[in-house]
Amino acid sequence: MAMRVVMQSVERASLLVDNVDKWVEIGRGLVVYVCFLKEAHEDAVKKAAHDVLHCKIFPHVDEACQRHRPAAALGENWDIMVVPQATLGGKLKGKQAQYHGQCEKAKGEELYQLFCGSLAEGIAAHDRGDASAPTFAAGTYGNRQGLKFESLGPFSHHVEYQ
Repeated sequence: MAMRVVMQSVERASLLVDNVDKWVEIGRGLVVYVCFLKEAHEDAVKKAAHDVLHCKIFPHVDEACQRHRPAAALGENWDIMVVPQATLGGKLKGKQAQYHGQCEKAKGEELYQLFCGSLAEGIAAHDRGDASAPTFAAGTYGNRQGLKFESLGPFSHHVEYQ
């Protein structure tokens, strides 16, 4: 296993990125939690970033015909917030969580930058130059961060990459 990603559909989200008072915010979109494991590599990171932008896995209400249809983040101009989430790499052993499967911090930070850069590039390539361009926000790798969000439901997806 190379990495784990959890995508949560939100109406809005705020992330404390400096452990003091600096917040980044997004509107309707996705909060993407990401964890890199020992076997993590660039190809898996690029595939995960592509999937976050292009996979039609979240419901979107089509106002014209009042029904749900699957939608992709880029297709709907949804904002994206990335949160590094080391605890996704844990396993239960008895009553304790263990995190021996995580990659080294320096490698994880490098892969995190690649993941965020790939997402930002994908969003920029899709930008139509109008006010509807999605917002991209990312947490600080290695920091404990506060997160607040509002959601219409527990629309989450967990994906593992080899």
